[in-house]
Amino acid sequence: MSHNKSFIARLIRWRFLIVVNVVIIIFIGLTFGREFFRAREIQSEIKKLQTQAGTLAARNVALSELQTAIQTESFIEREARLKLGMKKPGEEVVVIQEWKGQEGPEGQEDKTDPLDLVIDDQSGQTRIANSTKWWYFFFDKGKLKVGE
Repeated sequence: MSHNKSFIARLIRWRFLIVVNVVIIIFIGLTFGREFFRAREIQSEIKKLQTQAGTLAARNVALSELQTAIQTESFIEREARLKLGMKKPGEEVVVIQEWKGQEGPEGQEDKTDPLDLVIDDQSGQTRIANSTKWWYFFFDKGKLKVGE
């Protein structure tokens, strides 16, 4: 019987050892899996940050070029002329505004434009499209009345 008890005792010890080993393997597997997913997340974050760094580097280069351009004498002169209305000594400034017609004696707009009137065969005046005016200008100047 002592042989049977020793066999049972050995079996119980082996089962205990197997259970302990299984628990340790499960623990190590879970730890490894968690670290694997964490490493993937870190790699993903690194790629995202590298992309962002590249974008920022390109933007930095563009800003450096803009800063260099802004510091040039020609840029400062152009901005002073356009935005501040400044001029060099001896220059004359000419402002061109869009013509919107003038008011006639009755208070209504006078819409006479040298290229707006075309003489037809009955010597009356007819309004025509701009493209037709150009056609007359280049190919049939007899029908085009040029302003006095």
